[in-house]
Amino acid sequence: MSNRVRQDRAPGVGQSWWQSPGAHLQLVIVLAVALGGGGVGYGLRNAVIQLAALAVCAAHCGLVADFLRKGPRMLVVLVLLSLAVPLLQLIPLPATIWQALPGRAMVVESLALARLDPGSWQPASLDRARTLVAFCGTLAPATIIAIGARLDSKAKLHLGLTFIGAALASVLLGVMQLSTANTTGLLFPVNAKDNVLYASFANRNSTGLLFVLALLVTAALPVPRQRPWLLAIVAGGSLLLLGALLTQSRSSIALLALPLALMVMRCAFAVWTARRGSAPALTPSHLVAAGFAILVAGILAFSFISGGRAGQTLERFGTLEDDRLTMWEDGQYAAAQYWPAGSGMGTFDEVYQVYESLEYISPKKAGRMHNDFLEVSLEAGAVGLALIAAWLLWCMWQPLIGKGPEEHWLAPGASIGIIAIALQSVLDYPLRNQTLLCVAALLVVLLVRPGKEQA
Repeated sequence: MSNRVRQDRAPGVGQSWWQSPGAHLQLVIVLAVALGGGGVGYGLRNAVIQLAALAVCAAHCGLVADFLRKGPRMLVVLVLLSLAVPLLQLIPLPATIWQALPGRAMVVESLALARLDPGSWQPASLDRARTLVAFCGTLAPATIIAIGARLDSKAKLHLGLTFIGAALASVLLGVMQLSTANTTGLLFPVNAKDNVLYASFANRNSTGLLFVLALLVTAALPVPRQRPWLLAIVAGGSLLLLGALLTQSRSSIALLALPLALMVMRCAFAVWTARRGSAPALTPSHLVAAGFAILVAGILAFSFISGGRAGQTLERFGTLEDDRLTMWEDGQYAAAQYWPAGSGMGTFDEVYQVYESLEYISPKKAGRMHNDFLEVSLEAGAVGLALIAAWLLWCMWQPLIGKGPEEHWLAPGASIGIIAIALQSVLDYPLRNQTLLCVAALLVVLLVRPGKEQA
């Protein structure tokens, strides 16, 4: 009993680094960035991440139990609900119940045509396998949150540094790919353009978002006292900025305004506290951070004016593809047919094809709706949208009830990262791959206040 209590109070104390829960989560994050960027079509790679997460969960089951007992109550509820939604959709229901759900008349007709008993028990999900895969996708982020939330501030900082390192390695991989016009080094068999950086993803929008999130964590790091570390942070941030620009992703380049705003906020706060006399005058570190923010703004402005990569991407904002707009129109209609119960997590690809308008059919298949909020409304109905709203509210509230930002900039940075994911979700589907699911979980961990401050 005494050993367990001691472990709950200080996870990792008395252990070798490689035995600590923080080190094991670092491994999961590295695996996620390296393998999980391909989406549901690459189940074997996703399974490696999920099995690694389950192994970590088993090795530190005491911390998981501690999270369920002592973790922030709202966060525990959100994690459990996120796991429960796909599982509840898999429970077989009597015919009188599942046939009464919206959109199930077609299922009854299909069973009758196939000479199967329409009175048999069926789950709410229209595709059990897809919904089971969706549930498996929640295992790794749930493990990261459950164990990471019980770590101390130093271990959480190491998780953030690990994520930044993995993102920088991803940039270097992408640069190597570009040096061969994307003929060598691609991790997924995509129809790649020769001048676009994909790195460890099959979707350049997700690549760009990864670099934006890494930039936000970098901009939120504690100001180092040693100049070499400060220069390393500036160099790493510059490389992440370059990687985001090379993806030519409209949404990601627009989201670069968020880390820029965070750096400006930090410098403005330093000036304000210095004038109040509650902190020393601006340090060289603050001046370097301000200079880097000005440099980022200058690079983006020059690219926009001169017609560079950022400028070319800006022009594309005025010509949103017609197929995306038509998918939204058909998707809204499909979601209405299953509202408010939903068709089952992960079932979009099967359900959408039934409701696609004949005038909008093209040689390409709409595997995603390119709007995660609409897609969730189709798959999980009112419960799914309410769960998203609850997650967003929790993530926005946490930085407001912690200590001052001079001590905990990681929390505001993580909260802004969640906003970045939500904004890209309007035009894309960032959380439909295992990598960004795990990164989102890491941001949630950075939002959890240590020790007695949890609520």
